Amino acid sequence: MKTFLVPISSLKEKKATLIYAIDFAKAVGAEMIYGIQLTEIDEKDHLEEIIAHAKSQGIDINFRYFEGETLEYIKEFSVDLIVASTRTPKTNEKLFLDDLSGSIVRKTDMPVLLVPEDYKFKTIDTVLTAIKSGIVKAEGATKPIETILLQLKAQMMLLQVKTPEYLPEDLMFDKDLAILTSKYYSSENATLFQGLLEHIHVIEPDLICVFRRKRGFFEKLWSETLNDNGVRKSDFESRKPLLVLKVNNKF
Repeated sequence: MKTFLVPISSLKEKKATLIYAIDFAKAVGAEMIYGIQLTEIDEKDHLEEIIAHAKSQGIDINFRYFEGETLEYIKEFSVDLIVASTRTPKTNEKLFLDDLSGSIVRKTDMPVLLVPEDYKFKTIDTVLTAIKSGIVKAEGATKPIETILLQLKAQMMLLQVKTPEYLPEDLMFDKDLAILTSKYYSSENATLFQGLLEHIHVIEPDLICVFRRKRGFFEKLWSETLNDNGVRKSDFESRKPLLVLKVNNKF
């Protein structure tokens, strides 16, 4: 992972997310961050602080200002990872993901790292990856987590949650996923989220990793009757950074 993209609505509101992205980039050996702001706002003091922090970490940061369709502009970038905050301050307190972050997860093909508001970077020693199926058909889908594990010398705990729609072929594990796993856990739960909640306090991960699948995590995002792209806290909430990897949408 060499380049990140951080979509922001305001330098003031998203300063913590940008600082986290810079520190995370330093830790995993990335080189460039693009900070996209929806409209140009005079926030010179915050800009200078962010640029100074990036320079101190040896990270290049490039700000782009634009007006128009956010997702279409984001899709023009060729980056390895999008770093986004879970919710914009002062928006709906019941949301885990606001409309922008939710739409990025739903409508782009890039891996997304979702960072809780005002979360400061901490070293990552343990990653908890939660799955229903061990099949990963998209080439390079596990590359972001491979980089994190290698650069930070972290361990990955793999949790497979067998839900009521569990299929026998789900036990067939992608070889890349198997190689990355330090320890395997299995549970039977109504949803992937419930299985994750059972294990998160036992494993105490520094990072949670999931795959974006139609019958997996954030499955309500794929509902044809959904009127918005937000994710409510009642459906999912994490106080740790959440890495969402992309796989073939048919699963």
